Amino acid sequence: MAHLSEKLAEMHRRLAENTQEEQALVRALNAALNHVDEKLLSEIRHVTAQHEARRAVIMNELQLLATRLCAFPVTAAEPMAAIEDDTHAARAAANGHAHRSGAATHAPGNWRIAAQNIQDDLDFFTDPQPSSH
Repeated sequence: MAHLSEKLAEMHRRLAENTQEEQALVRALNAALNHVDEKLLSEIRHVTAQHEARRAVIMNELQLLATRLCAFPVTAAEPMAAIEDDTHAARAAANGHAHRSGAATHAPGNWRIAAQNIQDDLDFFTDPQPSSH
């Protein structure tokens, strides 16, 4: 029986040693993970700062471009036309000519109307006397 109690005491001692070693390993792992977390957080902050700096440069460039675009003088005699305006349709209307189709000159995404407008423009320039339809 004395032999059994010695074996139990030895097993208890080994368990205590293993527990201490594992606790030391867990503490070391915790410290390593905290270090990696801090390093990652630092790198994220660095990337964020770089992104904000690039974003600020881009915004400054866009503001400079906007300033340059608005720097062109607009005369009161000839206002700037909108992009959607059709200058040929305006000239044809001023000359008393109209497109035969009667449809809008621009219909974004409608290729049939665009093709008819091209044909109308060709007819306008090739017909010696445009007829009224």
